[in-house]
Amino acid sequence: LFAAVEPILPSLREAGVLVWVLGAGPYPPGAVALQELLDAASDELEPEDVWQPQDMSDTSLYIFTSGTTGLPKAARVSHLKSIMCLGFYELVGASGRDVVYLALPLYHMAGSLLGIVGCIGIGATCVLKEKFSASQFWDDCRAEGVTVFQYIGELCRYLVNQPQRPGEREHGLRLAVGSGLRPDVWQSFRQRFGDIRIVETYGMTEGNVTLFNYTG
Repeated sequence: LFAAVEPILPSLREAGVLVWVLGAGPYPPGAVALQELLDAASDELEPEDVWQPQDMSDTSLYIFTSGTTGLPKAARVSHLKSIMCLGFYELVGASGRDVVYLALPLYHMAGSLLGIVGCIGIGATCVLKEKFSASQFWDDCRAEGVTVFQYIGELCRYLVNQPQRPGEREHGLRLAVGSGLRPDVWQSFRQRFGDIRIVETYGMTEGNVTLFNYTG
C-alpha cells in the first residue's frame, strides 16, 4: 500500500508526519524502513528505565476510533487505560477457565484492548475469528468449547435473524458481553438460545467513564 502514500510524502514531511513502512524496500527519503531497523536491533532487552513509562498518563499506543468526538482518527490511549483493560473480563464475571470468542476488528479498542488484553488479564483462552459469520457461529462455539462471546452493535441481531436450525441450544455459551444490544434482540436472543447471561457495557475510546449493566 506504500504506493498510495508515496505521492504525498513531501506534504507529509512538511506537516511533520513520519511514515513507517514494513516490508522489502527500497524506499525513498522520507519513509522509515522498519525491517532494516528490526534486523539490526539486538535481541537483548534494554534496561528497565529505558522502556518503563515516566508517567502512566503518557501515550502507550494510538488506536482507531470511529469518531465519537469528531471524525474517525487515531486516538491516544495511555499506559493506565491499557492496564485497566486487563480487568475488563473479570469485571463482567469471566475467569481463566473461560474460552472467549472474538470476531471484532483488532484495530478497534473493543477487539484489541478489551478483547485480547482482557483475555491476557484473566489468563483465558481466546478464540479469534477472522470475520464474524452468523451461520458458523454456533458450530464454532461447539467446536472450540466457547463459554464467553464479545459482541458489538448488531451481531446478536444477526444471530437471531438466522433461520432456526437443530441444536441451537446445544452449546456451552454462558455469557455475552458488549455494547449496542437492543432490548428486543436481548429478549429474543435469550428465549431462542438459552439462559445466557448478558452484560451490556458502554465506554468511549476517548472517554474516562465506562458503564456496566449488571442487573440485566
